Amino acid sequence: MSIEAFLRQGFIPFRDAVGREVEVLRSAVPRLMADAADAARVLEGPGHITFAGIGASFAALAAPVSYLSSRGIPSSRINAGEATPLPATDAVVALSQSGRSRETVAMLREARGPKLAIVNVSDSPMAKIADAVLSLGDLPDSLASTIGYTASVMAVSMLAEARAEGAPAQSWLSIAGRLEAFVAANDTAVEAFADMLADSTSADFVAPSEFSGIAEGGSLLIREVARKPVAPFETRQYLHGLMESTSDTTMHIVVDGPDEGEIVRALLPLKRRIVEFRASPRASEDGNTIVVAVEPASPLELPLFVAVFLQHAVLRSAVANGIDPDEFLFLDTGTKLGDGE
Repeated sequence: MSIEAFLRQGFIPFRDAVGREVEVLRSAVPRLMADAADAARVLEGPGHITFAGIGASFAALAAPVSYLSSRGIPSSRINAGEATPLPATDAVVALSQSGRSRETVAMLREARGPKLAIVNVSDSPMAKIADAVLSLGDLPDSLASTIGYTASVMAVSMLAEARAEGAPAQSWLSIAGRLEAFVAANDTAVEAFADMLADSTSADFVAPSEFSGIAEGGSLLIREVARKPVAPFETRQYLHGLMESTSDTTMHIVVDGPDEGEIVRALLPLKRRIVEFRASPRASEDGNTIVVAVEPASPLELPLFVAVFLQHAVLRSAVANGIDPDEFLFLDTGTKLGDGE
């Protein structure tokens, strides 16, 4: 069965992965920077770059694609499950941590342009069909992805910087230490987030379009580990009626963006439950709001800070509610390729 090949890569407990994450990333950064610079050569042509993934891998692609597009490099992100035939001039970057995501491998097989695979499992079906491979390095990961996800975000971000600027930013060399300090400084906020999540019936996760992956990946993590219904929304779209279903048991997770605080201002008089991630500190205006200040060296780092915060928070929520973060109700749903497929 396909799930047997997937599980053979080995997974570590979610709690252990959260505890080890910073050190694993610290060790991986120099190698990933060098490898991303080499891999970017596959993308040097003038054609369009299509980034493809599904699940958490799809979420990890959002900020890098926005980064490239803002610098005049034609790029787009597609859900591999919705892929249609691409022009032969398109370079394709396919991300799958396991290298076995059925939809992503199928899409890469059909691509006619240059093919770059980004995988964590080096010996995987997707790595074998690509023209070039950017490997995360067979890093340890949990079933609900932690290290694999943050390393994926780093690798694709470094790749984007190398394509646009010639090399990844030197600030990546200090990312592990800054993540470690961020988690330590926000321990109280992590606990408050976990408590608020436990007391809520559902959550809306809202982020600007360039950071839509934060909302997508965060919603997936909360659903997998804390088992709460969460849905991701783009900021401007959310303002056009979607927020009308709010209730006093809805949690609102908001990434500061182009609404200039309009979402939070609208929710505050209703005394709604709010967690706001923002680039500059702001005092909480009431007891129902948690403000988390995030100061990344570049916008490409923001998804990492939010992801690490959420990993710590959902672990606490799961433990407090007697949920095993390593148990999946629906594990074998045919999404992973077996050997020989």
